[in-house]
Amino acid sequence: MDETKLTPMMAQYLALKENLQDEILFFRLGDFYEMFLEDAKIASSILNLTLTARNGMPMCGIPYHAATNYIKRLLDAGQKVAICEQTEMPTGGKTIAKREIVQIITPGTVVEDEFLDSLSNNYLLSISLLKEGVAIAYSELSSGLFRLQLLPRETRFDSLRALIEELHPREILVNEENYFNDTTFRALIDNLNTMVTRLPLWYFSIKEGFNRLRSHLETHSLKQFGFQEGDGELSAGGALLYYLQESSQSSLSQITTFEKVERGRYLLIDEATRRNLELVRNLHDNSTKGTLFSAINQTVSSGGARLLNRWIATPLSRLEEILERQGWVTWFLDNPSERSRIRSLLSKSRDVSRLSSRVAMRRATPQDLMAIAISISILRELQEEHSETYLKFIKGYLKEEERRALAELEEKIKAALKEEVSGLYTPGKVIKKGYNGELDRLRSLTLEGSSKLEEYVERLKDENSIPTIKLGDNKIIGYYLEIPKTHTSKVPQWFYRKQTLVNAERYTTEELVALEGEINSASELCDTLERSLFEEVLTLTATFTAPLLAMGELFNTLDVLQSFAHGAHLFNYTKPEMVEGDFLEIEEGRHPVVEQFLPLGKFVANPLKIGEDGERFCLITGPNMAGKSTFLRQNALIVLMGHLGAYVPATRAKIGLIDKLFCRVGSSDNIARGESTFLIEMQETAFILQTATKRSLAIMDEIGRGTSTQDGMSLAYAIMESLIEKGVKTLFATHYHELTMLDTSNIQLLTLAVAETNRKIVFLKRVKEGVADSSYGLHVAKMAGIPTDVIKRAALFQKHHFADYTFNGNQGQLDLFTDLFETPSNPLAEQLIARLNNFSTEESTPLQALNLVEELKGIVEELQ
Repeated sequence: MDETKLTPMMAQYLALKENLQDEILFFRLGDFYEMFLEDAKIASSILNLTLTARNGMPMCGIPYHAATNYIKRLLDAGQKVAICEQTEMPTGGKTIAKREIVQIITPGTVVEDEFLDSLSNNYLLSISLLKEGVAIAYSELSSGLFRLQLLPRETRFDSLRALIEELHPREILVNEENYFNDTTFRALIDNLNTMVTRLPLWYFSIKEGFNRLRSHLETHSLKQFGFQEGDGELSAGGALLYYLQESSQSSLSQITTFEKVERGRYLLIDEATRRNLELVRNLHDNSTKGTLFSAINQTVSSGGARLLNRWIATPLSRLEEILERQGWVTWFLDNPSERSRIRSLLSKSRDVSRLSSRVAMRRATPQDLMAIAISISILRELQEEHSETYLKFIKGYLKEEERRALAELEEKIKAALKEEVSGLYTPGKVIKKGYNGELDRLRSLTLEGSSKLEEYVERLKDENSIPTIKLGDNKIIGYYLEIPKTHTSKVPQWFYRKQTLVNAERYTTEELVALEGEINSASELCDTLERSLFEEVLTLTATFTAPLLAMGELFNTLDVLQSFAHGAHLFNYTKPEMVEGDFLEIEEGRHPVVEQFLPLGKFVANPLKIGEDGERFCLITGPNMAGKSTFLRQNALIVLMGHLGAYVPATRAKIGLIDKLFCRVGSSDNIARGESTFLIEMQETAFILQTATKRSLAIMDEIGRGTSTQDGMSLAYAIMESLIEKGVKTLFATHYHELTMLDTSNIQLLTLAVAETNRKIVFLKRVKEGVADSSYGLHVAKMAGIPTDVIKRAALFQKHHFADYTFNGNQGQLDLFTDLFETPSNPLAEQLIARLNNFSTEESTPLQALNLVEELKGIVEELQ
């Protein structure tokens, strides 16, 4: 490209573009954002825009007022956008306006509601591999959250996968040297369906990270946040903070603290367990339908729903915190009228956390400020009843002087802004009449000018006998008088022609020009003053960022707690007894998700008692569709709900605190990573065997599938033995009924009850002690629609080859590798063959042949 032939505007564009990396540059030209060169090609393809050219250079554009929708589509397509605005108009002989990049928009840095899911947290994650482990930092810019963590080296990639599954970040920052030098890490990152931004090594300097975090909070030390100068977490934290500052072009005053994630505070849940239990996303389409989140979500605000999402991802492991939540849930449950009142109040509140972030970044609209005022008024209403009860809670978030200051802010906003303000700043529709005397005076001048214009036009009509004169205005020629050509002969000589149309002429006069100047001057002064007054209120509100964020967290927490109580009321949940002991007792437990898909009272509840004085290992047998998997998952979910501080679906529950929760159930191939179902199953099982402790709870379903029967059964046996030796509380479901014939002195044997009537089976879904008599595979296949002739052939094959092979657990203990599949003899089959061989068609009468057929039919019926 010959730079000597570039226009000043294109030279300016290229200079700005040179400072960007892979962002698409939205270059402001008047009322449009224009894109050029490669950006234009990419954007036109994604946005279905017409690609044109200017001086041979590809270009496309969008109206600036419609930019939000286009930006969202680009973000969804995995692109980043840089916004370039005109910051100064040309003066002093300059031929081009000054332009600057004012914002870089990426999936992990957005704060505007249009780009966010109201029910999901929008995390930006930073990762740095170190010798001592994996440095992690993640932030949700729209709420001011900023956390740091160091994952242990021993399980670094397993822990990293679990964290990514927990957060579901919209964007991930990685050290490019880690990415290119560590193949395992690169494979993990490349397999994610998430935008990944690779940053140079210097972003991740621990020393610079310490300085950046310290400088942001204007403090000499980070000890009050739990960090020392050389801590590894600062590598990821410093890179994250610097990236946020670069992209937002903001001071990020909504980030008021750095939270160190303590290992022992939350229950450890690995990646596979989060997926298998479908905590916040289902396995079918990755939505919330059919998840624990959807089943227990009775929140009435978007902020409350997001906090519930976060709580489910990080169940508590400390008894005092769990009991504190339980106490509030119980209070709301015991006070239904107050629960109803607070649900009504919180449903009227706005998303204060996200509003506060936009205020801090100076991106708030007049509507945002009014929403903050409304939310502050709800804080006051909250204290009107049960004030002593609520004050104990509120004091944990807001001091008395902060509450008084917020009340004053509410008055200021309501005094300044019109009640029906827009989501967009619209001159003349923001500041309330009576708030500022000078603004009122300028508005009156503008109105008077409009009246003078009307009077002037009427006078011209009368004086010149032209009743069809119309007053108009546009950006190009300003005010004009439009007269049809049929009356142009009456136009006075002191009218000046400005524009000719097909059927009319447009004129101006000296008096009209003078009036236009007066009106425009007053209007411009009016708009400038109104904008200044709004910015004044916005700046004042920004000084309250910290207490506003605290108020948002207060509202969200109350919403989740009342949600637990409301759910307990709706679905007849009970308060679990959470204790430090090492056991689990559940009476009439139910699956919180499945029962909501059934008619009221139709779910079959089941008990469970394991640990401490009883067996710690449950071996569960039973046919497919009998309810084994549901039983396994419901107990895991009940334990998890207890650690949330929520009530649980049971008539009684006593839950000893656990340190880790594992759920190893059905898998599928991961073709992208070259991993088979069986390999994935073994990897997940290996992680459990390596990390589970006596305080852990493990849910294991069908271990050993996907390989030969003997290999699978051998592995299942050895895994059972290892878990029993470790003392891990385990629910172990299997189709290898032979395992029940081994030494079961330390094992609780459970099965699912089945009723057989008229050669039909009914799965009762009731758990009982004992061993399953059969897997009923043929019955399930018939229910699934397998053709009758196939079922009959399978039954015949089964009777011929496995006639003596039963699943009766009373046969005594067997050696694991006894050949159970030796072909047995079958007397009925031998009788059938013998009768056919002994029958002579030449010596028999037709009647004898018919009798033989009837006899053979009887034998065949017995075989079936």
